[in-house]
Amino acid sequence: MRNLLENFGKIDEEDKFVIFVNKKAPSEIFFNFPNFYYFKIPIDPQNYLLRIFCEQIILPFLSLKYKIDVLFTPAVFSPYFCFCKKVTTIHDILYLNDKRLNLKNLYLKFITSAAIRSDKIITISNFAKNDILEKFNIKNKISVIYEAAKIFILKNHKNTIEKFNIKNPYFFYIGLIVPHKNIERMLRAFKIFSEKYKDINFILAGPERKKLLDLDLLIKNLSLRERVKYLGIVNEEEKFALYHNALAFIFLSLHEGFGLPILEAQSSGVPVLASNLTAIPEIAGNSVLYVDPYDIEDIVRGMEKIAFDEKLREDLIKKGYENIKRFSWERAAKETLRVLKEVYENSSNK
Repeated sequence: MRNLLENFGKIDEEDKFVIFVNKKAPSEIFFNFPNFYYFKIPIDPQNYLLRIFCEQIILPFLSLKYKIDVLFTPAVFSPYFCFCKKVTTIHDILYLNDKRLNLKNLYLKFITSAAIRSDKIITISNFAKNDILEKFNIKNKISVIYEAAKIFILKNHKNTIEKFNIKNPYFFYIGLIVPHKNIERMLRAFKIFSEKYKDINFILAGPERKKLLDLDLLIKNLSLRERVKYLGIVNEEEKFALYHNALAFIFLSLHEGFGLPILEAQSSGVPVLASNLTAIPEIAGNSVLYVDPYDIEDIVRGMEKIAFDEKLREDLIKKGYENIKRFSWERAAKETLRVLKEVYENSSNK
């Protein structure tokens, strides 16, 4: 959202943007463009009941109060009833496969229904689009707009390495710690790899969903405590320092709507070992080394190649820099604005 807002402000000086934020909104999404107006809704986003009330009741009335022409929600959390046209981003719908009966899943199904009622839907890859179309008949109102990697200028990457007491060389993974990210097979493959190559470690970072996957227990059961370190959630500076120093980035997801960490790794000059499934080939093209994420032996072979084949590493780094040129936040912002204006113009012509 930060990248979209920054580029909205640079591109569009004529339209008025009213930006609704909660009381914990990070400072980085606040910009001083003269046509930006921020309205802070005094709720804590971690209070789920208040958040639902805000999304479904407060937001529609605020859109009416501020005479919003088009309400854009950059994630699936969209109000069911709205007093204006709306555009919603649906990144993917993997969560609909979760059959557990609880309040969270019921609400996710409800808001997905709300999102599908939008005048236009934005998604982030052709794979995600086809996935959505398999479940919902909305062919004429869905647009694919790619995300992009942030180009981050590191000030001092050594501070992060020292802070976390990291030993080089290491493989790196960042993302959700959940089953569909294929963490267990990734670490089982690394267990085999580590028995042969004693000097390479594995660093993981990102938010953990302990009810779905207990990473600490997995590391303990695989006897990898001396070789694998989990850092939890890291900030932007730390994240890109970890990319920059990595031997390779490992991303073996079983289901991915886009795969933004791949582009972040490539922007940091790091070769990538990746799953050959879902949206990843669409986003990475020929710029990564692919493996079958279900085949542990194939993953081990991939780890060996990306760690020790210098020609392959140089080739992947070069191709990675070329690949990220296909993606741009400026282009994403222009295409998003085009969708918003199209919805507004269609409503004005009726």
